[in-house]
Amino acid sequence: MCEPCVLTAERLSVHTVLRDVSGCWRGGQFVGVIGPNGAGKSTLLRALAGLVRPTSGRVVYNGRSVTATSARTRARWIAHLPQSLPAAALFTVREYVEMGPFAQRTLSGRLPSAAHQRVMEAISTFGLTELADIPLARLSGGERQRVGIARCFAQASPVLLLDEPISSLDLHHQLDILQRLRQLASEGHLVMAVLHHLELAARYCTDLVLLHQGRVRAMGSPELVIRPSGLRDVFAVNACTFLDPHTGALRISLSDTLGGAGTRGSS
Repeated sequence: MCEPCVLTAERLSVHTVLRDVSGCWRGGQFVGVIGPNGAGKSTLLRALAGLVRPTSGRVVYNGRSVTATSARTRARWIAHLPQSLPAAALFTVREYVEMGPFAQRTLSGRLPSAAHQRVMEAISTFGLTELADIPLARLSGGERQRVGIARCFAQASPVLLLDEPISSLDLHHQLDILQRLRQLASEGHLVMAVLHHLELAARYCTDLVLLHQGRVRAMGSPELVIRPSGLRDVFAVNACTFLDPHTGALRISLSDTLGGAGTRGSS
């Protein structure tokens, strides 16, 4: 099991991109961050990871300021996956994944045996064994995405902040990644991921945060956050929601975008 962790945003603002965001998330949650383009989702994750300094408010991990700590300490707490890995990186897959647990290296620069084992397990888990000695520049976008996720897994931090972890993946790998993230959360990790596929977010996430124009529009269970009124006001689509008769998961039936011919509202 992972060590207990609490990540808190206290009236967090980043210029005009993120405005007065507050929330408290704990180990055991798989939190999906949803919202339209430009809503502030990536900025929220970067601020929570301590990669951008808030213009007001603060981020606290287990009672300690995230931005006031060193990069090495933050890496022990939080793993962050950016939207995309550099396509022209000269590192091989193995070398890049080995960078995940950098905070655990000895003074001589060596990885402890337990960290090395996690690296090899992450490479195997995400189907990268045959690609281990291939440079990142030769990989497809989906393969690079899996390498980035493997690096976060190898880091073994209590908190994982993942920006669009399934955006470049085929359906099989999307479901596989989401199942593994849900499993990590069940083991005590706090997992937060920016997701654009609302139905998959509703199926796998325990909680959702809906951002709109830099502010939190709704926060809570998928059933409370994904509602026809929010889909209309935030995403500008007409829709109704229902429970899948086979899985019990929340589903969305879309009509047209607002202003389209033959739109019919639902609330």
